[in-house]
Amino acid sequence: MRAQRRVLGIILLTGAFIAAGCTSDSGVQVKDRTTTGETVTSETVTGDTTEPTDSTPTTDDPVVDSLDWGTCTDESASDPSLECATLTVPLDYGDPTGETIDIALVRVPATGDRTGAILLNPGGPGGSGFEFGANNGGVIQSELGLDNFDIVGFDPRGVDRSNGIRCVDDAFQDKHLYLDDTPDTPEEQQLLDEGDTGFNKACTAKYGDTLKFYSTENTARDMDLIRQAMGDDQISYLGISYGTYLGAVYATLFPDNLRAAVLDSAYEPNGDTVEEQYLTQLVGFEGAFNEWAKWCQDDDTCAFHAADVGARWDALRQQLDDQPVTAADGREGNQAVMDTATTAALYSESEWPVLADALAKAEAGDVAGIFALADNYEQRSPDGTFSTLFQSFSIIRCASGIRTQPPTDAQALLDKIHQQAPRFGGDVTLEDLTGKNKDGDISGCNELTGPTTPVELSYSGDGPIVVVGGTNDPATPIRWAEEMTKALGSNATMVTFTGEGHGQLLASTCVTDIEAAMLADLTSPDPGTVCDPDPAIEQPAWWGNLVFPADFSDVVSLPAVNGALGLTDTQGYAEIRTTPLGEQAALDELDKALTDAGFQPVAHPDLKIDGVVATTYLSPTGEPIVFIAMGPTAFDTEDLSGAKASVPPGQTVVLYVYLPQ
Repeated sequence: MRAQRRVLGIILLTGAFIAAGCTSDSGVQVKDRTTTGETVTSETVTGDTTEPTDSTPTTDDPVVDSLDWGTCTDESASDPSLECATLTVPLDYGDPTGETIDIALVRVPATGDRTGAILLNPGGPGGSGFEFGANNGGVIQSELGLDNFDIVGFDPRGVDRSNGIRCVDDAFQDKHLYLDDTPDTPEEQQLLDEGDTGFNKACTAKYGDTLKFYSTENTARDMDLIRQAMGDDQISYLGISYGTYLGAVYATLFPDNLRAAVLDSAYEPNGDTVEEQYLTQLVGFEGAFNEWAKWCQDDDTCAFHAADVGARWDALRQQLDDQPVTAADGREGNQAVMDTATTAALYSESEWPVLADALAKAEAGDVAGIFALADNYEQRSPDGTFSTLFQSFSIIRCASGIRTQPPTDAQALLDKIHQQAPRFGGDVTLEDLTGKNKDGDISGCNELTGPTTPVELSYSGDGPIVVVGGTNDPATPIRWAEEMTKALGSNATMVTFTGEGHGQLLASTCVTDIEAAMLADLTSPDPGTVCDPDPAIEQPAWWGNLVFPADFSDVVSLPAVNGALGLTDTQGYAEIRTTPLGEQAALDELDKALTDAGFQPVAHPDLKIDGVVATTYLSPTGEPIVFIAMGPTAFDTEDLSGAKASVPPGQTVVLYVYLPQ
């Protein structure tokens, strides 16, 4: 049932490539301020060249035990087909018999004759590969024809289950999450100052000089111990965003141990000029914003439609700066929340209508929608708890040498930023470019990890590598893909995607087919291969034969639901109705109506989300249509909480989607 597997992919691939999650998967934040104390506009990439990343590994090899795969107890890995294990690795590879940490792994076992394993990383740095593997590994295995491979996700060192970095508690992080970076009162300035210093002080107090060991290089070494513990001579790898750099570092350090690699939305922190460090992502997101605004101006169904969408956005931002709106949970919805929501939505074209809807509601005094987008990006749960993403993010960057340098002419650079990225760089100040530290360390990394440098990429192995870059990718602009491909040499081939967004696995048929061929069959694409976006799926001719119970509403627009499911118009043709019936009652009533109209029920996929039920039918002409009923409790789950603000209270949402075979 290929259609059934596809809808599982749509449901379970929930925001995997937005900010990891993931999140700012590129490792570079835009228009956001976290507890790191670094202004995002300064967080682009490169490293100084003063000292090595961490202790030089000794010639003594760590002792590696085989993995003891067993039943998963983690709530994120509730599918009984998953298996979990833990691998103990040295904290410091310069002292392999010293202190250790445990790496958490989850796998979808091979269903055919096992060829090997494919390791996954969704980006960050700091994204949870464990959750990515648990939620998406089965979909990746089935959709890419990888039945002969274990699909293995793991939390890199310093992330969540693998000794996750937690320098400050959730309360501190929540208090300093969406700070007004144009303070109007002493209290607002005090919060900014606390955020600027509190994180670094807490990290050094808790972890001391061990923070330097949480580097990309050491994570690559952990990956090779995973390979050994699985008993494999070689591993394959699939990485997205920052995960491409991790994969490229592995290829650099262990060229003979790599069977094949897919590096999707490439991120290369070496070689940028100081100007490129600051401008690359700012200009990328500025361009993505302009494309979103153009779409919204040209499409009168856009909820934020206007003759000048950019001007309407500017006015709303100023309105929220002057008069923040208090949300139901008591938090202030200010321009910082709006900035983060906008950034989050620009990672994927499927989120454009979601952003428009959220902004229109914020304009009317309801900020729940922009908070939903922003909180998902920051990996903040409704109860005010956080994953380790934005704490481990900062430490891994610093330990890996991914940091900015002060410009030689700060004023000239500031002028260029304001000219080329007036919205995403408009709040950058001269102080942001010159730094507050006496040693000129703008990133604050010297205090955390000491001087470090990124691993320079090269590759001498025989295993083929495909590098994917997008011409309209705001988070990892295509220049990085070009540079990574060149650095990795003759066995690396670049593919260019011409559409919008960040991360194309299962979002572009062309890219997905190329990545599947690489991992399954070691088949490289032709040099110079270009993939265009998939066309939108048209409404099928039999759509008008659909009938619905009297308790169902007319068609409604709930773009946040489609966004939460990761459903785009290139994957299927879909509409939504609502009903006061419970989710199972809604499908039972629908079954009666559809059966009488000649539609045949063929499957009832278990989507494993509380409050969600689904059924698949064949149309009178034999084509598949899937109905997914999401009751009110479904929108309290992590999978769908981002859409809760847009769903009418007490209503069940029924999505029906045609998935062409």
